[in-house]
Order: sequence, then structure tokens, then C-alpha cells
Amino acid sequence: MTAPIDHDLPPLNATPPGLYRHYKGGWYEVLETVRCSETLQGMTLYRALYGSFGLWVRPAAMFNESGLFEGRQQPRFTRHEPASVPLGDLPTAQALIAHLRGLALRRGIVLDTALRPPPPEPSTCCGRGCNGCVWEGFYTALGGWRDDALALLNSPTA
Repeated sequence: MTAPIDHDLPPLNATPPGLYRHYKGGWYEVLETVRCSETLQGMTLYRALYGSFGLWVRPAAMFNESGLFEGRQQPRFTRHEPASVPLGDLPTAQALIAHLRGLALRRGIVLDTALRPPPPEPSTCCGRGCNGCVWEGFYTALGGWRDDALALLNSPTA
């Protein structure tokens, strides 16, 4: 019996791996584009970067589509470069940390050991919006950690 030849398969319509934000605001990490064994349809495999970090699959065409969502034409998911994600809210900061840790693990690197852990989330904010708030320091320190993590992940030895 001869194994099937890959060129007999329909195009995969691959979703590039990376960091994505859903139009409703949640952060996700695309891991791979896979094929359904029953329909041969391309499916985007991704994980939530919040809550229990569950794995999800969605038809790649649907993942990559734009449409009328919440009253405006926009993509369902938008890809973001980790280096340029604005750090100004905790869900985004947590998603970025989880994404970079996951990317490192898939390359065989424990980021918190190879580099250092990211800065801890503040626990002493008074909520008054002070100049020099502990959150400002956290986001600044996280930006430095992100830069160092990306440099490590982009190095030729990573």
C-alpha cells in the first residue's frame, strides 16, 4: 500500500504562530495550523492566555476572517508583535508573559531560569492614580524584561 502524497491535500491556509487579540479583548497564542482528519480542513490550534489557558481549535478560515463584529468591520483576531504590545493593563501584561514563556518552552528554554522571572505584580497600590504609581514601575520593569526575553529568544543559540 502506498502512503498518500501530500500534494493531494487541499491548501492549508495556515495561520502564522504568534500573539493575537480577539476583537472582544482576550489574548491568545496561535501554536500551529493543523488539519482535520475527517474533512482535511485547515484548523488553527491556539491557547487562551488567561484563565486556565485552555487549548482551542477553530477553522483557519474563520480564525483569519474579518466581518461585522460589534457593529464595525474588523478582523476576528489581530496579530500583535510582542515587542510593540503596549503595557498598560494587567491582562495584557499577563498574556505577554505567558506567551513569551510558552514560546521559550517550545524551544527548550525555561525563561525564568535562563533569564530571570518577570517582575512581580504590585500589591501595594492605593488606587489614587499617584505620579510614580507602583504600576508604572511594574510596566517599565516588564518592558525591560520583555526586551531581554526577546533578545534571548532571537539569539542564534536559542
